[in-house]
Amino acid sequence: MKTIVKFEEKDNVAVVLVDSKENQEFCLGGEKIVSIEKIPYGHKIALQEMKKGDTVYKYGEPVARCTSDIEKGSWVHVHNVESIRGLGHR
Repeated sequence: MKTIVKFEEKDNVAVVLVDSKENQEFCLGGEKIVSIEKIPYGHKIALQEMKKGDTVYKYGEPVARCTSDIEKGSWVHVHNVESIRGLGHR
């Protein structure tokens, strides 16, 4: 059973398909991803380290900009990104 899903190769986040616990291990394409905090079902997990100002890609499209540095395995949500969807950013 898949517990995280990445939609496109370009994506730097995946969607968690379970309520994740801290230090929960996931496997995605042979790579181990470990959640560093609780992540609710349906929310995004960082697949790589991202810096403040970096673009978040989901579905192969830019969807948000990081408002702070984000560690691999972190919950990616409104506390550390701002949406750019519909604003014409690329």
